[in-house]
Amino acid sequence: MGQQRLKTPAPDDRRKQTNKKHTPDTAVLAGTATRRGEVMRASRRNSDLINAKASQHIINVPVNKNEFNGRQGQQFTTGDLRRASQLPIAKEKTLKVIPLGGLGEMGIGKNMALLEYENDIIVIDMGLLFPGNDYPGINYMVADITYLEERKHKIRGLIFTHAHLDHVGAVKHLLKRLPAPVYGSKFTISMIQRQMEEDPTGYSPNLNVLNPDTHEKVKLGDAFTIELIRVNHSVPDSTAVAIKTPVGLVIHSGDWRFEDNPVDGKKFDLERMAEVAKDGVLLLMNESTNCEYMDKIEHGEIDIKESFKEVMKRPGRIIISAFSSQIHRIQSVLEAAQVNNRHVAFAGYSMIQNIEVALRAGALKVPNGVIMKMDDIIKLPDGKVVVVCTGSQGEMNAVLWRMATGSHRHIKVKPQDTIVFSSNPIPGNEINVVKTVDGLMREGSHVLENRIREFDGCGPLHLSGHGNYHDHVKLINILKPKFYMPIHGEFHMLVHNAELIHREFKTPRENIFVMDNGDVLELTAKQAAKTGRVKVGSVMYDGAAEEVSEVVLKDRLHMSTEGIFTVILTIDKATRQFMTSPDIISRGFIYLRDSEELMSKIRRYLKQKVIKAYAADQPDLDDLKKSIREDVAHILYDETERTPIVIVVINEVSRSKEPTAVQPR
Repeated sequence: MGQQRLKTPAPDDRRKQTNKKHTPDTAVLAGTATRRGEVMRASRRNSDLINAKASQHIINVPVNKNEFNGRQGQQFTTGDLRRASQLPIAKEKTLKVIPLGGLGEMGIGKNMALLEYENDIIVIDMGLLFPGNDYPGINYMVADITYLEERKHKIRGLIFTHAHLDHVGAVKHLLKRLPAPVYGSKFTISMIQRQMEEDPTGYSPNLNVLNPDTHEKVKLGDAFTIELIRVNHSVPDSTAVAIKTPVGLVIHSGDWRFEDNPVDGKKFDLERMAEVAKDGVLLLMNESTNCEYMDKIEHGEIDIKESFKEVMKRPGRIIISAFSSQIHRIQSVLEAAQVNNRHVAFAGYSMIQNIEVALRAGALKVPNGVIMKMDDIIKLPDGKVVVVCTGSQGEMNAVLWRMATGSHRHIKVKPQDTIVFSSNPIPGNEINVVKTVDGLMREGSHVLENRIREFDGCGPLHLSGHGNYHDHVKLINILKPKFYMPIHGEFHMLVHNAELIHREFKTPRENIFVMDNGDVLELTAKQAAKTGRVKVGSVMYDGAAEEVSEVVLKDRLHMSTEGIFTVILTIDKATRQFMTSPDIISRGFIYLRDSEELMSKIRRYLKQKVIKAYAADQPDLDDLKKSIREDVAHILYDETERTPIVIVVINEVSRSKEPTAVQPR
């Protein structure tokens, strides 16, 4: 019951004292002007900055105090999870809608969501996200599917809205981990099949083509019946998904726009959309990408084809850069080339792969004799040549970038060339696009950009794949949903989408849900509530499609900002003396030949430290390396005010044996 006093109290362990004053044990260290605490604070500041950069993809409980957050503007906390069980909705059978990606990301992409009702789950889309320059060596990210893997026995179907990489790009990583039937339109399934050819495991999913024009329906489990509805977008066979559930109809819009005269003749099926919605739409999950833009769109893909016809009347070669997934745009190029008696060559791996898929799926019709090989363009006069290539976003090593830098093996830019950017810069890519344009113009070529086409007296060269403000008003007016969830967009886009429906249709704030990845929205036929969160996040991959850990990313960021400094000591085990002068390697930190005085100081310190450490008993090498690492970091910061990664390697060598390397920990 009481406490028992120890007869002989144990002495304090001084090694565990954190407030003891550090005493320099070498003359070099004693001569530094910077206090150790200042060095530690600088190291922590740099570490905090790196952690912030490296954790942009990590989602715990995001800050969301927006008035449409489903909690009357109150921040969600983990304590709310306990209170959620007391909500009236918790006492009924509910439909759960959980976004796993695509909402409020650091960019647009990684779209993925699930619907769950009792023992049935369906998943919509599996996209990837390109993270940009903040993530060196990371090519893309995909959603963390821990929640789904724990419930894979409940998954009845995987549905895909269209074939853009931000909706299908993760299939080669995720399909084999979530074995379930796959559903999509013809071109979408063809692109998924092409993606799966890159899966080294050889996994072959159960692929099923649904025809949106015949209103084909599929029942998935006991809870869900799905139908694909045709929409217009910048890739063929794009669809929305109508999902009949036990609590009501849910419509997932996919990505869409309205177009009066599409190149393939297949319009947005508004009639079917209105027909499925006639009994009421419980929830509309509507994309947000262009909902902020009020300007009316006055042109379509047909008008872009007319612009291509005019451009191709110019002398010299015509080089057109576009997204490789814009099959309708490529169709327009082919038809315009035929009218102008030109031949078309394609350049870029993704461009060629997507064209092959489009040909197999019947989404691209090639006029006779128009296509030729890239190797053969030198056989024709320049006025007969059109090249369609990748690189419209200024991507390094893309075809257009290599042309701009003179490193493309087939094409050297000529002053007579006309180069067309059939795109607008994606936010964040503007600098790269400008650099590419400058490089092309330095070669004397004439560059046409959609954003300044009026300057050249040119017609439209690009059309967004996403509907604007007025298009959203038109669609919402047809569907008249009871509850509304903005999807697919950065946070400001989601909020503006919510404001749109509230302003135009007086939809109550409590019926609009600006969600974050991992939020759980539960619905019955009459009510909806945000009730909790599940584990979500991102998994990073490099260019070889290999997973990259967060620790590796942090090291890369640290090396990219502060560099690396390596010290290698070789010590005679018998004499306890240096066998050679300490080796010092600096990468990305300082140039050694310009810092001889600092290197001399480091070597003096190392000699003093090692002599003292080996003066008595055999030192603990781990403790010695840690001490040297901290001291070297102190000296370097004192001289440079920088905190590189310091690595210490100690080799204890016995002359009668081979060296034994002790690697740093």
